[in-house]
Amino acid sequence: MTAPLVNTPYYVLLGDKHRLGPVLLPTDLRSEGAAIYGFSDKPPYDLFLANCELALTPYPLVKGYLKNQIADAGDAIQLVVVDAAGPNETQLNAATMKSVLEAQEQESERVTISFHLMLDRGLQAYRVEKASSGLDVTNGPAEPQRA
Repeated sequence: MTAPLVNTPYYVLLGDKHRLGPVLLPTDLRSEGAAIYGFSDKPPYDLFLANCELALTPYPLVKGYLKNQIADAGDAIQLVVVDAAGPNETQLNAATMKSVLEAQEQESERVTISFHLMLDRGLQAYRVEKASSGLDVTNGPAEPQRA
């Protein structure tokens, strides 16, 4: 099976100087986890902002931040949700912070999606599931233009 690819994220959204991300439910994949929303270009984060009531500011997804999160994670899973259309999507595509960092360092236009986040509406949090080729992965044009 071929792993799904999406455009490499280079931006995050900040709210009160913190990176915004979905709430994850505890998983048996790792002891704990965290996720942030990442965006490959201006149109995807503009769409997210249009579907969100929070006052957020775009900010570069810097390699130093990713390196620090990876170093501090221990066994916890660290994810970047790529090009979400809004904060209440039923399914989100996510790559590990490590794979996003590697894609940025190699200047790769694409990164592998390794997890899907599935919304549990009752708990208002996301279940983390390993990606499979049976789930849809959508992501803008193959060649992103950075803002």
